[in-house]
Amino acid sequence: MRRDFELAEAYNQPLARLARTLAHAQAFIPNPGTPFRIDRRVLNGAKKLRLIVTPSTGTDHIDKAYCARRNIKVVGLLSRPQLLKEIHASAEFSFCLLLAMIRKLLPASVAAARGVWRESEDRFRGIELSGKRVSLIGYGRIGRKMSRYLRAFGAEVTAYDPFVRIRGSAVRQARTFRKALAGADIVCLHAPYNETTAGMFDRRAFAAMKRGSHFLNTSRGGMVVGRDLISALKSGRLAAAAVDVIQGEQDSDVSKNPLVRYARGHANLIVSPHIAGLTVDSQRKAMAFAVGEIRRFFGMGAEHRVEPRTTRRAS
Repeated sequence: MRRDFELAEAYNQPLARLARTLAHAQAFIPNPGTPFRIDRRVLNGAKKLRLIVTPSTGTDHIDKAYCARRNIKVVGLLSRPQLLKEIHASAEFSFCLLLAMIRKLLPASVAAARGVWRESEDRFRGIELSGKRVSLIGYGRIGRKMSRYLRAFGAEVTAYDPFVRIRGSAVRQARTFRKALAGADIVCLHAPYNETTAGMFDRRAFAAMKRGSHFLNTSRGGMVVGRDLISALKSGRLAAAAVDVIQGEQDSDVSKNPLVRYARGHANLIVSPHIAGLTVDSQRKAMAFAVGEIRRFFGMGAEHRVEPRTTRRAS
């Protein structure tokens, strides 16, 4: 059997060991969920490295400026928009998390495990999606899929995205960020993270939202000011929130994050550990993409089939 690659698996290795593993690597497929950034500390000794392919849409877990100085090419899933249309995990999870939030599923499940039943039903009374006004901040791949799911449940959908022109009448287009927030029962964040969207959900943004509304973020933690989200939850400005991402995931002790600490003692915040894209199906497709990018970069011809058993992401 012909071998195209000499593969070194480094799944779940600590930073120092991963850095040593990369010493002779020419290509690297990092795990977007590592508890540290892929930066100088990891890459300094990787003198032969020419390509990093991340099986994710986001690339904020990689120090791209350092890679550019080293002439290391960084490629993510956004370079293959056609493939992204076939990856549904993040949109499906976003909708799942939204339903869990508005129906108070997590605190209800915890209470049932402790023997609490209908005698505490007032604590678990949620809201229906049908007839609710939902604003999507960002109308790209995930936002469009979310709009279809929401409309199937009878919600009225508005979207704000300054880079997209929405055609048809099924989804209203808000002209400004503030107008998208005002009057919405639920606000879902699905925009890309960059220097213009960093911290976009701050005290002023939450103040512009309807009192008693709900907030969902499955995009990136750096787009939300954590202390302002907590203040909005404490004041009742937000009835509840659910997030799959938090600020500083790669750079700090997650257990000490203010949102994680708040969620421990408050039922109106759900925090999940950045698992929106974590399905067998999506990871198989993403890994096939990564292998194909390596083959193309090194002139190795057609893409190689990735079997389901190899879907675990390296690093």
